[in-house]
Amino acid sequence: MERVETIIIGAGLAGMSTAFHLGAGEHLVLEGADRAGGLCVTRFEKGYGFDVTGHWLHLRDPDVKERFAGLVPMDQVVRKSRILAHGRLVAYPFQSNLKDLPEDVKNDCLEGAREAHLRRQSGAPEPGPFGDYVLHHFGAGIAREFMFPYNQKLWGVPPNEISHAWCQRFVPVPNFQQILDGSQTDRNEKTGYNATFSYPLEGGIGAFTSALEALVASRVRNGSRVVAVHPTERWVECADGRRYGYRRLVSTAPLKELIGMTLGVPSDVADAGSRLRAASVTYYDLGVRGRVLAGQHWLYLPDPRIPAYRLGCYSNALPYMAPEGCSSLYVELSNGVEFDQDEALMSVLEVLDSLGTTVGRGDVEVWRIRQIPYAYVLYDGAYEQARCTVMGWLGQAGISSIGRYGGWVYNSMEDALVEGRDTALALRTQ
Repeated sequence: MERVETIIIGAGLAGMSTAFHLGAGEHLVLEGADRAGGLCVTRFEKGYGFDVTGHWLHLRDPDVKERFAGLVPMDQVVRKSRILAHGRLVAYPFQSNLKDLPEDVKNDCLEGAREAHLRRQSGAPEPGPFGDYVLHHFGAGIAREFMFPYNQKLWGVPPNEISHAWCQRFVPVPNFQQILDGSQTDRNEKTGYNATFSYPLEGGIGAFTSALEALVASRVRNGSRVVAVHPTERWVECADGRRYGYRRLVSTAPLKELIGMTLGVPSDVADAGSRLRAASVTYYDLGVRGRVLAGQHWLYLPDPRIPAYRLGCYSNALPYMAPEGCSSLYVELSNGVEFDQDEALMSVLEVLDSLGTTVGRGDVEVWRIRQIPYAYVLYDGAYEQARCTVMGWLGQAGISSIGRYGGWVYNSMEDALVEGRDTALALRTQ
């Protein structure tokens, strides 16, 4: 059995960042897929480039930016995104940009926001459930027109089945004056954590992860899927039967899967692991002739009658992602809803047509249905206790579980890079 100082399970951003920051020490990254990158990879087909849905990179941490921003040439892109509501393109974030809504809808949203403002001023406490949180901060109109239907489609559960713990950074919370300003001007269009993003000048987001892999390539073994972990004897076993001994173990595998393949897990920890939930996502890689989405990078679709909840267009951000005059898109489909795949595709083409680009079935050159089994961690009523139980036991067993799915959190690509760095720094002091 080969033995190394540190085993890292998974060559996604968190795993490769850990390996990079560990430096020249003895460590090994075991990746189950035949290529590194996790969900940050790019496929090309017939000249169309597809990431695993939208992977736009935001680099704000000074240290991470200094280390990784120059891995590949990148363009700094100013976000162009809209919400399709009442047949109109409304600026994102919805709650800050009511200006382009029909007057009656806008006035209803403003009245709800005003009532919510008065309730907060009266001392109403901030509630925990996400649905109540939305009503508390935005009011009934904004909840009804966007927040409730969109998030129902995204998460696949009612708004009050999850807490608001996930949304502190990802859902801007304007005060009433800002909501009022956004009903009259365009001044709020550039708000939100993703107002700008970086993207490689060629190769899609996979160019970034390939460049990161090149820095640690000698320590990455692709096609080495870990199927068992023995925390007492300190070894992992891969699907091919090979075992690797370790002194320290870092896992970026989905937390539920890690608990499922770890030997000797106490029953209460196994039970906690079974209570961890996540929303999967079915999406399309879609390559079509014609320029679409009115130049937008992505479009939110709160209307419950439309199977998709978001359309994104890579080639509107960087034209090389599609042949000239064509468009490369990702189409994210609603969770928890049964629908016919062909009907869902036709619904998307109808949306594109409504935005001024006639795209028929014959214009579709690429259509691939794909699945992300763990896409969005559900912050439901069991989340805090279940995650705490699992992470606590893993810590006692000497296992660091990190990353979006290893840590079972809702975060960004940069967060994965930061956590890899911080994990490596902590290991180097042990």
